[in-house]
Amino acid sequence: MSLPDTPGKVENTINTFTKKRSEFHSLKLHEAIDWGKYYLMFISHHSTAIEGSSLTLTESQLLLDEGITPKGKPFEHSQMERDHYNALMFVAMEAEAKRKVTPEFIRVVSAKVMHGTGQKYHVPGGDFDSAKGDYRKIGVFTGQTSYPNFQKVESMVKALCEDLENKIDKANTVTEIYNVAFAFHFNLVSIHPFADGNGRVSRLIMNYILMYHGEIPAIIHKEDRQEYIDSLIESRKIRSSQPIRKFLYDQQIKQFDRQIETQRSSGKDTFLTFLA
Repeated sequence: MSLPDTPGKVENTINTFTKKRSEFHSLKLHEAIDWGKYYLMFISHHSTAIEGSSLTLTESQLLLDEGITPKGKPFEHSQMERDHYNALMFVAMEAEAKRKVTPEFIRVVSAKVMHGTGQKYHVPGGDFDSAKGDYRKIGVFTGQTSYPNFQKVESMVKALCEDLENKIDKANTVTEIYNVAFAFHFNLVSIHPFADGNGRVSRLIMNYILMYHGEIPAIIHKEDRQEYIDSLIESRKIRSSQPIRKFLYDQQIKQFDRQIETQRSSGKDTFLTFLA
């Protein structure tokens, strides 16, 4: 379901992103002790909050760093966040090892995401288990959006991985790397290969591609969930990746801005820069 780009439409956003990325790197914030650990926790918090987790950022940090399960919150939400963090750590490790992105790899990531919250399905299309990374054998809808027939999923994911294999090592500039990552995210979530966890898995593979190239993983902020959904819908509607790409670049600009401003104004500790 790969869509064409619209040249020039996001140039200003990309230029701003490039400047902010350079400023962030010049301050060497990512070289601080434990910055990477807390940033991955931050990503997990927002990614699971987008999918319904009610944990606060502080509760997420205590859960992932100290194993303290928050009181008064559904246990499923803690499990969801713990599983996502473990999947993100796995993806980071595999990116460093330069593991090839295959359908099997994507299914492993899905199994880790759905480890504690997945379930077995017994449907006319056949039995499958979302906790094991099985492809769906049912139709899925989100709002007014329908996704490809489940019988097409396997071949579509295979084709998507083959396309990535042809592009991932040819991406040399920062913009090329981010464009490849953002496009894969959009195309995989548009296939929706699993019964649940598609957004989390797509964002994880997006970040695998970025970390494969040594880039800082991307984030989608929970408070911008509706804009995120709207940009996905608009991209499908006009058959252009421009809306979702612009949104994703804007999200990274937002995160760079937050950390740069917080560091310059107060010099707060690593985790507190994420609370700002």
